[in-house]
Amino acid sequence: MAVGYFGDVVFSTSDKKILSFRDFKLSASSSWGEHKRNGRKSEWEFLGPNAEKVSFVVVLDANYGVNPRREIEKLIGYVESGAINPLVIGGKKVGGRWRATAVSSTWGHIMNDGKLVKASASLTLEEYE
Repeated sequence: MAVGYFGDVVFSTSDKKILSFRDFKLSASSSWGEHKRNGRKSEWEFLGPNAEKVSFVVVLDANYGVNPRREIEKLIGYVESGAINPLVIGGKKVGGRWRATAVSSTWGHIMNDGKLVKASASLTLEEYE
């Protein structure tokens, strides 16, 4: 069953493959301008919303039908190419379109032949529009 996707990384769970994420965090903020006034408190002006940010950890385990190294390389490719993609969770778009701004991976288990078996990738996205 598909949980969601970012670009062509499809998060899903089935009896053959599990590619999931954890620690999903969405943050929103706004910008304000301060107008200093002589002998009085500052006055604040709302300038507008900042781009939303999303971060989460992608869980990669070859024992569940995933090639961790290939998925990490795909995520790195999104960061390095400036690709813009929708983020969909539960069949609903999250915000508009997103750009991947950072990825870091932790390689958990590597076999003696160098095959990466378990890993995780922390992905940071920023709203593009």
